[in-house]
Amino acid sequence: MVGSDEKRRRSLAAAIPDDLLISEVLVHLPAKSLARCRCVCRSWRAGIGGAAFVRRHLELSRARPPSSVLAIPREVDPDDGQATSTEISFHRVLLPPPGRTAAAEADLILEKAWPEGIPRIVSPTHCDGLVALATTTDRVFVCNPATREFVALPLGTHSAQLDYCEILAPPVALGFDQWRNSYVVARYFYREYGDMSYDEATGEWSQDYDIGHEVFTLGGGGGGSWELTQDPPHAVGVQRPMCTRRAFYWHSDVPRPRLIRFSLQDRVFQVVPRPPTACNVIDDMACLDDGKQLCYVHAAAEASFQVWTADDGPDLQWSLRCRIHLPDAVPNLIYNFMPVVAEGDGTLVAAVGDKLCRYNAQRGSMEEVVGMHDDLQYGRPDGSKYKCRPRDPMLHCVVPYLESLVSLTARNY
Repeated sequence: MVGSDEKRRRSLAAAIPDDLLISEVLVHLPAKSLARCRCVCRSWRAGIGGAAFVRRHLELSRARPPSSVLAIPREVDPDDGQATSTEISFHRVLLPPPGRTAAAEADLILEKAWPEGIPRIVSPTHCDGLVALATTTDRVFVCNPATREFVALPLGTHSAQLDYCEILAPPVALGFDQWRNSYVVARYFYREYGDMSYDEATGEWSQDYDIGHEVFTLGGGGGGSWELTQDPPHAVGVQRPMCTRRAFYWHSDVPRPRLIRFSLQDRVFQVVPRPPTACNVIDDMACLDDGKQLCYVHAAAEASFQVWTADDGPDLQWSLRCRIHLPDAVPNLIYNFMPVVAEGDGTLVAAVGDKLCRYNAQRGSMEEVVGMHDDLQYGRPDGSKYKCRPRDPMLHCVVPYLESLVSLTARNY
């Protein structure tokens, strides 16, 4: 006996051709709903899994204004700063309209465990809904929280940095290589890593090192390996890279501050202009406007920052976007300002310590969106919530959240 829901579905299917229903209706649904739709019938499953559908769904997601970010809380050991859990969780934090604070709940999107434990995360990077997670070991994880895919990449070349100091663990870059129609992860590593010395005569630092660079192509059916590229022309620092649609940008500190551009098209390095500022160890880099604009944040003084922007390209023209002074800053406390997304009016949503803030450059005003440590209640798989205790040592990483159906193992785009 056919139920009423099945009758309605058959009636709808008879009235609207499947190809039109899939391409014009289903493509607007979120990933969670599409996972259920795939179980309705074979034609829906095939259509939702097709490359044209995945590309169109991604285009629509990119076109929407940012409405949420992804928070990755990690409890750490207070003695050595290392993560203490074998699990990692990803939580969606909704961005409220300006002038209002965020809801006190962060919905759990994905939680995954790794038998060997998940070390401390280093500066996650994001592209088209995918998140790459470097760690204080040579292990790199990549996930798509919306589809719940989570993979550990094969170990890359060991970096001698990690033998020297885990704080110097190299981050990874993640982006889409349009010339090869593939998503790639890139990392640098040190074959040798020596002590730094300062030359008073030249006013420059020097270091004995031997640096390499490698990329991993996603979508190979779960296999694949790291491929060596041209070596970077200079030592690379620990700032997170800027990942655009055409290149990855790494920051070099030795012998003097430089930006190094790794072209995704020809896989070669080029030194490009950086903002006309000094270099600070807590300077940060990010990409805005769907990877079209570079953003460099210079820590000019205690609790004061300069935000520089430039359009992506080999000949960068930097302009000072704004100057920021954090209100109510505690003296002698180190602050950072890490942009996450830019809203339509140019407002920056940024992680400032353990708080998520919104800075309006036109008004020169800063407002707190939510305290990730003190305010947010994080979801658990059983539906319950937990809140960080005041003295719990926690790390809160934040990246943009964009729903996509891009697969990590199958090239479905």
